[in-house]
Amino acid sequence: MDESVLTRALQREKARREKAEKLLEDKSRELFLSYETLQQSNDELENALAEVKSQQHQLVQSEKMASLGIMSAGVAHEINNPLAFVFSNVNSLEHAVSQFSSYHDLVNSLLAAASESDREACIQKLESFSNEADLEYLFEDCVDLIKETTEGIGRVKAIVSGLQSFARTDSGTMETLDLHECINNTLKLAHNQIKYSADVETHFGDIPKIQGFPGKLGQVFLNLLVNAGHAMGNDKGKIVISTSADESRVTVSVADTGSGMDKSTVDNIFLPFFTTKEVGKGTGLGLSISHGIIEEHQGTVEVSSVLGEGTTFTLSFPVSAVSAQEQAA
Repeated sequence: MDESVLTRALQREKARREKAEKLLEDKSRELFLSYETLQQSNDELENALAEVKSQQHQLVQSEKMASLGIMSAGVAHEINNPLAFVFSNVNSLEHAVSQFSSYHDLVNSLLAAASESDREACIQKLESFSNEADLEYLFEDCVDLIKETTEGIGRVKAIVSGLQSFARTDSGTMETLDLHECINNTLKLAHNQIKYSADVETHFGDIPKIQGFPGKLGQVFLNLLVNAGHAMGNDKGKIVISTSADESRVTVSVADTGSGMDKSTVDNIFLPFFTTKEVGKGTGLGLSISHGIIEEHQGTVEVSSVLGEGTTFTLSFPVSAVSAQEQAA
């Protein structure tokens, strides 16, 4: 073969290799910049979460406030600001992860399209960058961080919403609702929180509809279910939800096989800020808010508990006028 032809061929091969290496270097640089942006978002998110947790702690310590209504307004303002920041960072984080994945896929596609002689060098560089950036851990950490952040945000939102609904007596018009549907919807929401601590059984009777607010009653059932799950020991327990009715009242009972409570605890569980949980694990507002919602529905709640055996909450609501007329007919 003519030496000049061979030289030109080698030069073309060198140019292709240099072009591929530059393209790989550019994409790797973009990938690294995306990683830095993602890391910055993580840091901002952690700072925002720390601020939210600080606000939650202040909420627990705010017993000195003279009025729950006054406290509600202040806490709602103070928590909603960092909450908006956290939501914004979650959206940014999800977008960054999507971009990160897209860049990764793009690099892989470039490797697949590269010539055989370039492929090994490209693979080595990509593997080296992947190991240095610890991409596998980064992906797993992002998923966990988003999940934990979402759960934390949901808890803060529930506190704010619950406080506002507890302090506000006139919040709209009640509607005719099916308690079974309300309970089932709540079970779906609570599933991930209680699935490892308790099995749930439902024993639904033939009950009429009642007048109420589905969202608020859902919050009541959610509080009862989550508390029942937390009451379980190391062994998996059981939660039994039963419904029944007579001519004028609908009854719902939520019974668990958890640790139970002594009389002193039972006498205080509906007081605002009373909690038996560790600091940072509960605000002491869940059952207090639930009690207010039940009273708003002209309902009653009774508690029976045996220490070491379990607890039963029995809720009673009036039958709606529409259902009463249907039964009479």
